[in-house]
Amino acid sequence: MRLKGFIQECHKKEVFKILSIYIVSSWVILQVLALIAAPLGMPQKSVTYLIIILLIGFPIYIYCIWKFKLLKYEIAQTEDPTTPYNKSAFQKMYFSFLFVVSLISGTSIALIVNNTIGDDFSLNELKGNGNGRIAVMEFTNNTNDDKLNIIGKITANWIIHGITEKEVGQVISPQLVNDYASIVKSQAGSVDLTKLLRSYFKPGKIISGNFYKEKGVLLLQGSIKDGLTEKTLISFGTISCDPNSPLDCVESLKQKILGYLTIEGNDVNYYEKSPPNFEALQYNQKAIDNLSNDSLHLEFLNKAIALDSNFFEPKIHKIAYYYNKGRYNIADSLRILISNKSKLTARQENIMLFYESIIKGKNDRAYQAHQKEYKKATIDISTNMTAMTIALQYVNRPEDIEAIYNEISMDSLILENCSRCGFRYYLKGLADVELGKYSEVIKTLVPITHIIEANYLKRPLINAYVKSGKLAELDTYLSNYALTAPVNDFDYLNIFTGIQLINANQTDEANKYFNKVITRNNNPPTKENLAKTYYYKGDYLEAQQLYKTLFEKEPDNIEYLVHLAVSYFKNGNFEAAKLHIEKLDSLRTDYQFGAVDYGWAQYYNSIGDKENALESILKAVVQGFNYTPTTFQNDPHFRTIKNSSEFNTRIMNYWKNKVL
Repeated sequence: MRLKGFIQECHKKEVFKILSIYIVSSWVILQVLALIAAPLGMPQKSVTYLIIILLIGFPIYIYCIWKFKLLKYEIAQTEDPTTPYNKSAFQKMYFSFLFVVSLISGTSIALIVNNTIGDDFSLNELKGNGNGRIAVMEFTNNTNDDKLNIIGKITANWIIHGITEKEVGQVISPQLVNDYASIVKSQAGSVDLTKLLRSYFKPGKIISGNFYKEKGVLLLQGSIKDGLTEKTLISFGTISCDPNSPLDCVESLKQKILGYLTIEGNDVNYYEKSPPNFEALQYNQKAIDNLSNDSLHLEFLNKAIALDSNFFEPKIHKIAYYYNKGRYNIADSLRILISNKSKLTARQENIMLFYESIIKGKNDRAYQAHQKEYKKATIDISTNMTAMTIALQYVNRPEDIEAIYNEISMDSLILENCSRCGFRYYLKGLADVELGKYSEVIKTLVPITHIIEANYLKRPLINAYVKSGKLAELDTYLSNYALTAPVNDFDYLNIFTGIQLINANQTDEANKYFNKVITRNNNPPTKENLAKTYYYKGDYLEAQQLYKTLFEKEPDNIEYLVHLAVSYFKNGNFEAAKLHIEKLDSLRTDYQFGAVDYGWAQYYNSIGDKENALESILKAVVQGFNYTPTTFQNDPHFRTIKNSSEFNTRIMNYWKNKVL
C-alpha cells in the first residue's frame, strides 16, 4: 500500500480524528498544570514529568486505536472475501507508523531525562563542614533608583574583602551563587536562591541587607542569619551617610560585621551590647598582648576607645590598668564616667559594680560581684586569675584557690608567652603555704621560677622553704640565683627571706640574710633597702638615720613615717616618736584602703599597745586592706598577736565571714 492510500484509509476510519483528541487533551492538561503547579506547591519539574508520561502514552494510545477500533475492520474484511481490500498492507503500514512514533517518543523522553532529571542540573554540592562558610548576598536596592544598584554590589564585595583579608571565614560570593543559579534556571525554568544555598553551599551564616534613601540620607541595613535555620543571629543598627559617599556606610557596616564574626560565640569575653569596630577590636587585642609593656598597653587601649566609643572592654581594661598601678583616683574617675554616660547591660553593670567595690574597699561586694562574672567565664585565664586574687588577697579564702586554679590546665600553655600564668602559680603557691602544703609548693615552683624569673614568684617558694625548715635548700636556691640576678632583685629577696625567718622566730638565720645586703662592698644597696634591712635586723640607730633622710624626701610615705617613729621609740626618744607618729593622720587621703590605720596598728604593737593595735588593724581590714605575703600574719610587727584568737577571728576571718 502506498502512503497516499494509507492516509486515505486512516481518514476513512477516523484514525486522525481520534489521535487529535489525545493531542489536544494533552496540550490542555499541560497548560493547566503549568498554571496551578506553583500555587499548589508542586515540584518545579511537575510539567516535565507530565510531558514524559504523555510521550510514553502516545504510542500506547495508537496501539489501543488498533486494538479496539481498527481490528474489527480487519475481522470484517476476513468474513467478506469479495471485498477488494489488502488487509496485510494496511496492517503493515499501521505498525510501521506506530514504530516510528514510538521511536520519536523514546528519543524525546531520553533527551528530557538527560537534560533535566537524570543529571540533576549537573551541579555538585560543596563538601565539608559549612559552619565556617559565610554567604554574602548582594544588598537590595530599595531606593527606586536603578543607578544605585552598584551600591549593593559594592557593599557585598567590600564585606567579602574584609572577611577574606582578616581570615574570619570562607566566603561564598554573590557571583558564585548567581553562577549556580543561572545553570539551575536555564534547565528548570526558575530557581529558589534560599533552597539553592542550602542544597549546594550549606553556609553556616548568610549576610544580607538592603539600602534606601530618606530625606536625602543614604541608610544601610544589614543582618546575619543562620544558614541552616534562617534564624536571624543579629541585625545591625541602621547606618546613615551621604549618598555621595556610600563607602562611609559600607565601611562602618563591614567593621561591625567583622567584629561580630570575630567574637561571635565567645561568651567568655563578649561584654558588648553590639559588635565593636573590628579595628578597635584588633587594638584591644594588641593591648592585651602587651600587658607587660605599660606604654604600649595604654596606647593600644586608647586607640581602641578612640575608634569605637561604645566598645566596653578596653574601657574596663583601662580602669584595671590604673587600679593595678595604684592610681585609684584615675581608675575611679573612669569608672564614674562609664557609669554616668552609658546605658549598660546586666553583665556590664555587674562588672562596674565589681570595680566600684574594690575601689571603695568593699571586698565582700567585690567578691560576690566577681563570682557572677567568674561563673560566666570560668576558663578565661584573666577572669580566673582575678577570681584567685579576690578570694585570696581580698577575703582571705585560701581554701578556694585550688578549685579555681584547676579549672585551667597549665600543661599546654607556653609559660614564656603567658603574662598571667606566673601570677596564677604565685597565687596558688601563696594559698598552699597558708594551707601548710609546703612540699607541693617547692616541687611546683622550683622549675617554674627557672622559666619565669620574676621576683614575686619566688616569695611563696621562700615562704615554703622557711616554714618547712628546709633552710639549707633555701640557701642553695638563693645562692644559685645570685649568680645571675640583678643586685637590687637579690637584695629584695634577701630582705624578704630575713623577714620570713623573723616571723618564724629564727632571728639568727634572718640576720645572715640581712648581713648579705649590709656587708656587700661593690654596688652598694639603695637607701630604702638598707634602711629596711637595719630596721628588721633591729639596728634602730642606723635605721633611724636612714629613714629620717628618706622621710624628708618623701613626707607622704606612710611606711617611712611609721618605721621612723618606731625607730625613735626603740632608741628611747619617745617625744620624737610621738611627734612623728601623730603626723600619720595628716596623711589620710581617699583610696588608701586603711593604709594609715594599718600604720597605726604597726606602731601600736611595736610599742606594746596590743589593744589599740588590734583595734587599728581591724579598721584597716574594714577599709579593704589586702592580705599579702608581707601583711597581717606575715608582718613581723604582729608576731606577738598573730596567734591570738581575736586576731584570727576579727582580723583574718572578717571578710571570710561576710561572704559565707
